[in-house]
Amino acid sequence: MDMLESAANYKDPLDALRRFIPTPLKTRLRVGLTILQVATNDLSLVPDLPPETVSKKLMKRSLDWKLVRDDDARGILQEPLQLTSGALTVVTMGTACLLGVDRERGELLCFIGADVDEKSFQEILVPMLCNLSIDGMEAESFEFVSHLQEDLNDA
Repeated sequence: MDMLESAANYKDPLDALRRFIPTPLKTRLRVGLTILQVATNDLSLVPDLPPETVSKKLMKRSLDWKLVRDDDARGILQEPLQLTSGALTVVTMGTACLLGVDRERGELLCFIGADVDEKSFQEILVPMLCNLSIDGMEAESFEFVSHLQEDLNDA
């Protein structure tokens, strides 16, 4: 059984929240002066952003994203409900998406339901994930958002 197959068939009664589901697909992407280190269990959940090609020394920060396709979660994306406490933010979009962001640690964990297609992911979730990752950071965030829009337009 290969790694992708084991991720798709992940069942662990002691991990009901699927925190430890394998995410064998990994890539490094660039958004402005930020490196996104993305780990996922579904190739369609790789953001359509430029690959990281610049030396780490020139980048301002690095963010870790873990994007998990949850085949047991059904439904379409609904209006986001966001709860924030300090550096932590949790967002739910119905049964189709649940995510948490720790801006202090630069980490994002997102569970995406089976009915969320690639277009909805790229056009709705990727910009939201980028904004949530950088919300509340220093003034660099304004530069990050403008570079994000440029990168999305160039892609």
